[in-house]
Amino acid sequence: MTARTVEPMGDAGLWAAVGPDGATPSTEVAMADETVIVGYGPDGRGARISATPLADGHRLRRALAPVDLSGFTELRLSLRADRPAGYGGAPFFLELRAGSAATPVEDPANTWHRLLPVKAAGRWDTVRLGLDDLTLTGPLTELQLRCLGGTGFTAYLDDLIAVTPRPFADADRALAARLAGIEVGGGAVPVTVRAAGEPAPAAPALDVLQFDVRPAYDRVVDAVVPRDFTALGARRTVPGDPYDIDYAVTPVAATRADQTALLEAVLDRLAPLDELAVDGERLPTRLVWIPGPNRIGGFLTDVPALTYRVSVRRTPPPVPPVRQVDGLVVTADLLEIA
Repeated sequence: MTARTVEPMGDAGLWAAVGPDGATPSTEVAMADETVIVGYGPDGRGARISATPLADGHRLRRALAPVDLSGFTELRLSLRADRPAGYGGAPFFLELRAGSAATPVEDPANTWHRLLPVKAAGRWDTVRLGLDDLTLTGPLTELQLRCLGGTGFTAYLDDLIAVTPRPFADADRALAARLAGIEVGGGAVPVTVRAAGEPAPAAPALDVLQFDVRPAYDRVVDAVVPRDFTALGARRTVPGDPYDIDYAVTPVAATRADQTALLEAVLDRLAPLDELAVDGERLPTRLVWIPGPNRIGGFLTDVPALTYRVSVRRTPPPVPPVRQVDGLVVTADLLEIA
């Protein structure tokens, strides 16, 4: 498993609004269930946070069944808000903290926190939060969202998940999920993602063969991306090495009618220019053509096949944060010249 849901953001009643003291009930911030403006997640439900201009320091807290985060490298949270934060000088207005039974949120030893950035108002984004500096002792049992500043805001949140990125396995999983449930003759056909040495599935089925992977030198690798914002600064990271993965999607069918039905169903599910969603990340996907007979933009087989190229990136290792510099003082000694 490369991902685990920590909080699906589907039940606002599990969160309590409290004041800056962490105990007094608050009326300055509230969370409600949302079923219209939703982000990443399979349940079609999210959360809407409304904060007044007097909500500075007020919090939303949620107790969790213990979640073991060992083995995971980052958290991902779907976030949309009515104003930007953290970019172009826009102030942050929401902070996430995590706690455990041994090191609760208010414990001075628990220093892990993240300021949540919003690139543009009114647009969903996946916020990636590194776990390499997590200071919890034991499994995660508590989450806290703290309001910052005094301007008020409305924000929408959806699934918070723990992730260990595995780009090649994640692309397999995303492609299989997109094609799952296609039916022929009234029944769903299996989707098999396999290596070339493994046997092909029996009809009817969709045979997905990953046959090539290559570095994508035409995609940028040196752009600097800020992430992991804290009160002390942020990390300056690069996107990660880009790769293209090629898949041949072949309809395995006993009749021409079933074969054409499978081809059309795949094209209905996956357009020539598309994206695959996996763990809150979007992978650009396109139908490509490789020269040879019996292909629809496809692969060298005895039957028509569709060849899709999925673009992924390997996650770079964590880097130290860059501290905020508020001022620079230069001093010099005056030398006496005789």
